[in-house]
Parts: sequence; C-alpha cells; structure tokens
Amino acid sequence: WREDLKSVLRLVGLEGKGTVFLFADTQIKDEAYLEDINGLLNAGEVPNLFPADERAQICDGLRDAARAQGREGDGSPTTMFALFIERCRNSLHVCLAMSPIGDAFRRRLRMFPSLVNCCTIDWFRAWPADALDAVASTFLAEVEMEDDVRSSAVEMCKTFQLQARDLAERFGREERRMAYVTPTSYLELIQTFQTLLARKRKEADLMRRRYVNGLDQLNGAAEAVVVMQEELTDLKPKLVLAKEEAGTMQAQIDKELKESIEPKKLVVQADEAATNEVAQRAKKMKDECEA
Repeated sequence: WREDLKSVLRLVGLEGKGTVFLFADTQIKDEAYLEDINGLLNAGEVPNLFPADERAQICDGLRDAARAQGREGDGSPTTMFALFIERCRNSLHVCLAMSPIGDAFRRRLRMFPSLVNCCTIDWFRAWPADALDAVASTFLAEVEMEDDVRSSAVEMCKTFQLQARDLAERFGREERRMAYVTPTSYLELIQTFQTLLARKRKEADLMRRRYVNGLDQLNGAAEAVVVMQEELTDLKPKLVLAKEEAGTMQAQIDKELKESIEPKKLVVQADEAATNEVAQRAKKMKDECEA
C-alpha cells in the first residue's frame, strides 16, 4: 500500500501528470489506509511516507522542473519538497467510493474528518428502471439461456430491486431507520443469480450423467441376460442328452452291482461267518488250556 502511494505521488509530483486516484471501500484491508488518505486529503502528503534518502532523490529529480518554472528559490531540500507537495495537490484528484450501508461509513467519517471536510460528496441516487433493465441485460448476455428465459430473468432482477427499494423506503418512514438498497446490491443480486444458476446447472448435469450411467448399466445387464438365456437355450438339449446318458450309466452300474458284487458279497459274508466260528473255537480251547 505505501509503495503504491509512493508510485502515485512520484508520478504526479515529479512528472506532473494529472492523475485520478480511485479508492473504494471494498479495498480497505486495514483502517490505516484511511489514515493515509486522510493525511493526503488534508495536507497533500502522507506524513513520514518518504524516508530521508528518497526525499533527497525527489528533491534532486525536481530541480530541473523547478528551475524551468522559476520556482527553485534557495534550492534547499525543504523548498524542493514543498514544491513537490504543491504539485501533488494541483495534479492529484482523489476519488473515494463508499457505501453508506452499515456503521462502518459513519465510524470512518468520525475518525477521519477530511473525508467530509476536504471532499465534495456526490451522492449517487437509485438507478431508474431502464438502467436496471440495461445492466441486467448486459450481465446476463453471456449466460447461456434462451432469449425468452433471459428476458424473464432480467425482469425478475429488476422487480426484486424495485420492490426492495420500496420496502426500504417504507421501513424508513415507519421505523425511522434507514435501510439502503444501492446499485451495488443490484449487482450482487445479479451475481448471486449467476452463481446459483451455474451451481444448479452443475447439479442437474451431475444427476443427468448419473441417470444416463444407470440406464447404460441396466441396458448392459439386460443384454447380458439375453445372451445368457440364449446360451441356456443352446445348452438345454445337451443337458437332456447328458441326463439320459447319466440314467443309462446308473442303470448299468446297478445291474453290474447285482450280477457281480452281490454274489461276491454273500461269499465274503459266509467266509467271515466261518472264520468267526473257527476263532471262537480257538478261543475256547485257549481258555480250557489256561484253566
């Protein structure tokens, strides 16, 4: 901030260029900015802005212009810097743009009286209906929408502003409290509409893409089901044939079981009974010998 002020004052005081310094309240990041503006409006300079070495450079750079104008005087640094400040006063026009909404404007006027004493106040009145129409049409011209929709949106923004202005005036009359509906409010309304429209369009596009993706997946699943049904239809005769072969094989196995395995099973059972009988006799003989 201080470096920007130095650049502006050098441009005006040294080069003599007529300059407008436009400063809006939205640019106030620190109240110290207004303290510097207050000094600039009151005395044409910001106290202690330039250190000693930079003041000497300014004085040296201004000597030729002072000599050409016959204003060199005694040539002292004090005289040269006073000429520098005078040139700044004559060639620098400070233009402040502030909104009356809220307590900040009143507080700043009390803290920095030069904002009133050293300024010509130009109160910007409310925009007429045709101006509201033109501004909204300009800002919404770049928004992608149909012409009839755009016309309706412009009319909507204008109606909101006019109705809000009427309500603010009614509020001031009935409650004795001022509520300001400024052109800045109208611009913020249009910007809010654009932001909200872009957000809703993004949400709608996201939902549309999800819907399309879901439909694609459903279509893919339906196609896969059709393919599987066709494969099952093709496999059905093979399954019937395999079932018949399995039945034939089972019948053959049962037949072989009855013809070969069952007789052998009876022989084995008879051998097992004879073996058990021999074992029992042997055990009986053993028991008699031990007794």
